[in-house]
Amino acid sequence: MFGYFIDINQLFVTILLLSLLTIYSYVKYKLSYWNKRGVKYPPIHWIFGNFKDTVMFKKPPGVVLQDIYNFADRDDPYIGFYIFHKPAIMLRDMTLIKQIMIKDFDVFSDRMFGGNNEKDSVGLINLLSINQPRWKYLRSKMTPSLTGQKLKKMIPLMLECCNPMLKYIDDKPANTDGWKELDLKTLSSRYSTDVISSLAFGIKTNSFDENDTAFWEAGQKILSGPKRGIILLILFFLPELSPFIEPLTKAPAKFFRRVFWESMNNREKVRSKRGDLIDSLLALKNGEQMSNFMFEGDNLLAQAVAFYVAGFEASSTAIAFILYELASHPEYEERLYNEIKSVVEKNELTMESINEMTFLDAVLEETLRLYPPLPVVDRIALRNYKLPGTDLIIKKGTPVYISVNGTNRDNRYFSDPIKFNPLRKKNEEYNFTGCLAFGIGPRSCIGQRLGILIVKIAVITLVMHYKMSFKMDKANILNPLTIFTNAADGVHVHLKRPRYKIRRYEKRYLSIKLLFS
Repeated sequence: MFGYFIDINQLFVTILLLSLLTIYSYVKYKLSYWNKRGVKYPPIHWIFGNFKDTVMFKKPPGVVLQDIYNFADRDDPYIGFYIFHKPAIMLRDMTLIKQIMIKDFDVFSDRMFGGNNEKDSVGLINLLSINQPRWKYLRSKMTPSLTGQKLKKMIPLMLECCNPMLKYIDDKPANTDGWKELDLKTLSSRYSTDVISSLAFGIKTNSFDENDTAFWEAGQKILSGPKRGIILLILFFLPELSPFIEPLTKAPAKFFRRVFWESMNNREKVRSKRGDLIDSLLALKNGEQMSNFMFEGDNLLAQAVAFYVAGFEASSTAIAFILYELASHPEYEERLYNEIKSVVEKNELTMESINEMTFLDAVLEETLRLYPPLPVVDRIALRNYKLPGTDLIIKKGTPVYISVNGTNRDNRYFSDPIKFNPLRKKNEEYNFTGCLAFGIGPRSCIGQRLGILIVKIAVITLVMHYKMSFKMDKANILNPLTIFTNAADGVHVHLKRPRYKIRRYEKRYLSIKLLFS
């Protein structure tokens, strides 16, 4: 009637241009956060921020965070960066790290990992990600499960898992010189599975027997593969998206739920005690309860699964890289062998005799420094916080990170930091640095002593039984599909039996009291 005509193509182009302009303005605004505050940050991608290499599976997030750490000037106490368009800050100064993670823990008591979604029984209703005030209560209840006396009682259960590992190696074919090629990551992951299934689920498994790998395979579904790698990256760095992946995160819990409750119900029925975590969880289930966290259902299951998830990856990674470095440095392997030999010739393998092995401590700490199983420590600000000695305000909800790789390979704290040197002198001011692999402050790993014990028993057993040699022409390139420190193609060395024999006792576990020829 009035002769108006709308050009559909022109309208479409106009809407498209306006949309692009809006997106551009939004992105420019979001990515100007640190610039407006005068905080240095690395070059950014307009979509991925500083995480393009992780999203494209070119580098694991631990290496990306290390690159961000190294982009700063030598003495910068912190550096800003972006996870997509979300601003985050990385601490680079030890004094500042102690201040935030220990002294001001009340402001930074919650982790970024998992966000506020506490529904996934495989990882989010336990000490790994639960938030205040429930975290403090849960920590206080779980701590008595891992006292020194209880750890002592677990040692026979750990030793019991060594015999299948030795048989597995002995059954491997050798070359003409008697050397056997093994992937230490596969070896250590099977051992760690058997130990943790025994300690946390109260069942005996033999993951070295191809007919008994159900538990090990279930663990692989939690921690391995592209899909699970993406899930873990989301939970660590984009937890606000976790509700969208919730159906995928719940699937692995089915196997563990069945095994766990079969073990719990049987233990409660026969009223026996084994000295494992099941005993402690039964005590919590039947003890006094508080309304903010009931020890029942998946709340109980989650505690056992947390020990498996954290303990499996940390212990298997540490074992693999310790043996890799010993194979690469025969002088250290010989020194460790002689130390272990001198101790176990006098005593059986006990908590006290293990604690006498000071060079083993040094080897373990140096390995954790170079190969931290989880190369990131994360917190989130619960309220606005002024960084001491600066004018910078960390806004409420801002993620705060420590690059464990960056810190542990910083030449301000370690001379020749890339070199494996268990004899290096400790910097007394920063002597906790090697333990950043277990976190720092009140929220550090509750199972640190247990994990160390699992690792030490495996290393002692293998060093006493086999000589090691690094003869493989394979680089340990890290797997970009996981948050954990994990060699993409395994950790390959050669093992060979030395000249001594083992006395096996009538007990079901290996005492490892040795007779030398």
